[in-house]
Amino acid sequence: MATIVDEAVDVDLAADGDPRAFVWKRFEHRVIGQPQALFSRQAWWTGDSSPARIDIETWRVDAARGDEEPTRYDLRRDTTGRWTLAVAWT
Repeated sequence: MATIVDEAVDVDLAADGDPRAFVWKRFEHRVIGQPQALFSRQAWWTGDSSPARIDIETWRVDAARGDEEPTRYDLRRDTTGRWTLAVAWT
């Protein structure tokens, strides 16, 4: 089941640019396994979009806080480089 979170997070990137950890609600969540890059198209002619960027960059990751069981999350990066925790899959 997907839970919309839509909160700003700090993301630590590996040398290859993949997310390797993020901080949400003061706790670090370590990415486990290989993150999956997902790109979706948006209609740039509607809303606040721009034709300079028509793809939305999202990373689906499995991450765990401490010794807890991993949870699947969707992290989204905007055009300014800011990250948002978009969805928690529970």
